[in-house]
Amino acid sequence: MKRILAATDFSGSSHHALARAAQLARAHAAELHTIYVPAHGRWPQGSGVLAQYLPGGNVPTIEEDRQRLADEAARIARRFRVHAEAHVVPGTPAEEISAFATVREIDLVVVGSRGQGRLRAQAIGSTVLKVLWSSLVPVLMVRQPVDIAYRKVLVATDLGDRSLHVGRTALAMFPKASVSLLHAFRGEFETTLGLVGARPEEQRRYVTEAGEAAAIAFERFGDQLMAGSRRKVARVLAHSHPIPAIQKAVAELKPDLVVLGKHSGARWEELVLGSVVQNLLQQLKTDVLVVA
Repeated sequence: MKRILAATDFSGSSHHALARAAQLARAHAAELHTIYVPAHGRWPQGSGVLAQYLPGGNVPTIEEDRQRLADEAARIARRFRVHAEAHVVPGTPAEEISAFATVREIDLVVVGSRGQGRLRAQAIGSTVLKVLWSSLVPVLMVRQPVDIAYRKVLVATDLGDRSLHVGRTALAMFPKASVSLLHAFRGEFETTLGLVGARPEEQRRYVTEAGEAAAIAFERFGDQLMAGSRRKVARVLAHSHPIPAIQKAVAELKPDLVVLGKHSGARWEELVLGSVVQNLLQQLKTDVLVVA
């Protein structure tokens, strides 16, 4: 990991994101870039109208934004003993953050979970989700204050085509952490068997056979993931839907970080139906890394 980008809106949540990005930059000897995307141009400035209603007066100027971000970057750089570059890029936050990450060949984007105040929380949350879905690189959403490096990481896998990439990304990014792999499974026809009146013993036999097949596939996946490595990784197989399985594992294992693979379906499915990733982002209290 050579280049890390931390996005901020100067909220408490993004302060945590900057700190985590700096901690990771120091651990990996990586470049640290910070970015703030102000919405200049959306409202009239200088007319005096906004100054009547905004506590801080009119909308800050670009120069004030640059100075504020430079001060914030310098503070976090001193704390973690890294060099941090500050970038102020007016525009639409999600678009500019993703574009910057692409152009600068960023390896990890770090964001907070929400913005300032009750009224802004939903809007900033939407920005975070847009960054997650549009980014071509892993995105780390930070909720917790930063004290030390991540010690316990939970990697959820569906054994799909990109699962090895997700697992390898987590192992490379957190080489000193304790890692647990989780695979949640359900037989494809479990619900159907109940609906068509299959006998309970036949349903149980089907679940047992599905579990045996899942265990074999999970074991094969784990062996392939860890091939050539002496690192020990715990493996947890759960007969459950992914969301409750991950929630239970978080409650029992108490990881500092949960790693998820980005949904590979169509964009409309995310918007209309939601997804495992989107639901977990809203529900988990841990930091979450989403790997594209």
